[in-house]
Amino acid sequence: MSERRPEERALDRLILELRKEVSPQLDWERVEARLMREPAPQPRSAWLSLVSWLRLPAGLLAVAAVTVLLLARKPAAVPAPPKQIAKLSTAPLNGDQLALGTRLTAGARALLVEHHGRATWTLEPHATARVSDAGEFLTITLESGALSATVVPNPKPETFAVEVGGTRVAVHGTAFRVERTGEQVQVEVSEGTVAVEASGTHSKPAFLLRRDSRGRFALDGHTGSVEGNASEVIAAGGGRSHRNVAKVAPVATVAPVIAPSAQPSQPDASAEPTPPVTLPLQPSISDIESGVTSALELMNRCFHDLTHSTVNHVSASTGLTLSVASDGTIQSVIFAPPLAPAVEDCAVSGLRALTFTPSVEGVTFTRILELER
Repeated sequence: MSERRPEERALDRLILELRKEVSPQLDWERVEARLMREPAPQPRSAWLSLVSWLRLPAGLLAVAAVTVLLLARKPAAVPAPPKQIAKLSTAPLNGDQLALGTRLTAGARALLVEHHGRATWTLEPHATARVSDAGEFLTITLESGALSATVVPNPKPETFAVEVGGTRVAVHGTAFRVERTGEQVQVEVSEGTVAVEASGTHSKPAFLLRRDSRGRFALDGHTGSVEGNASEVIAAGGGRSHRNVAKVAPVATVAPVIAPSAQPSQPDASAEPTPPVTLPLQPSISDIESGVTSALELMNRCFHDLTHSTVNHVSASTGLTLSVASDGTIQSVIFAPPLAPAVEDCAVSGLRALTFTPSVEGVTFTRILELER
C-alpha cells in the first residue's frame, strides 16, 4: 500500500479530533435573545479575513492550498475573437466577372455595374436585372424597375442593349434610361441614338430616339409613341424598315403661264416642226455616278464640320440610298446605319438641290460611302 500524502494524514487527524470533542450544551433561548439584541454584523475588512483564515487548523490550510493549486492548473480562458463588422461598399461591381445568367437586385440603394471600356449601368433602387448576353452584344434583361446606362462610343452597329419583355433597346454609344411600368416600356435618351425593336431582330428597329427624346412602347417592341427628336421608321410598303428614312420635299415645278391673245395665232408654215423629246427609261450610269460623287463631297463636308472628337482621325461608313423621281428630283434619302442627327440634317439639306437627268421610271440606288475627317 502506497504511503498517504501529508495533507490526507492531516485531514484524518482533524476528523479524529472533532469526533473526540463533546458537543456543548447550548441555551438556545439565551442565544436567540442575545441575537435579537446585538446589532447587525459589520462587513469585515480584508485584513481581518486574512487573520481568521490563518487561524484555521493546518489540515484545512493544506486542503485549501491543494484546491488553489488545482484551480491554477486550468487553462486560461481564450478571449473571443472580435466580431466582423460588414461595411457597405460603394465601389461599382466588375461586370466582366459576372457569369452569364447572373441576376442582380438593388436594395434601398442603387447598384452600379461597370464593364471596363464598354459600358456602365446603374440598377435603380428595388429593381431587378439579369445578364443575358456577355459576348459581343452585351445584353441586360430588365425584369422590374428602372435602369440607366452610359455606353462608350464604338464604330460597331451595336455593343449594348437592354431587353424588357419582347422589346429590345439597342445602342452603340449613348446615355439613356429604361423603365418597365406594367405592360409598357419607357425610354429616355440624353445622348446619342437609341433603336427600339422587337427582341431577336438585331437590325430592324421600329423606332429611333435621339438626344432629348423619349418614348413609351408596348412589350412586343412593335408599337409605341415617341416625343422630341425621335422618329418611327416605316418602309415604303407600309411595313417596318431597319433604316432611318429622311423625307425630302420634292422641288415644285411651275408651268409657264401664256397670256391669251385676242386673235388665235396662226401656225407659221415656214417653221420646222419640233421633234418630240424622247426620255431615257432611267438615268445613265455616268449621270448616277456623277450624282454620287457630288453627294459624297457634300456629306464629307457635313461630317467634317459637325463631328466632334478628341482624336485626330475619325471615319464612318454608311449606306446611302437615293430615290430619284422621273423629273430628276430626290424623293427620299436613306442612311443605314444612321449618322449623327446633325450630320444627317446637313446632308439632307444639301441633297435637296441635287438633280439627275429626267427619265421615264426614275431610279433608286445604294452606294456605300466612307466618310473621314
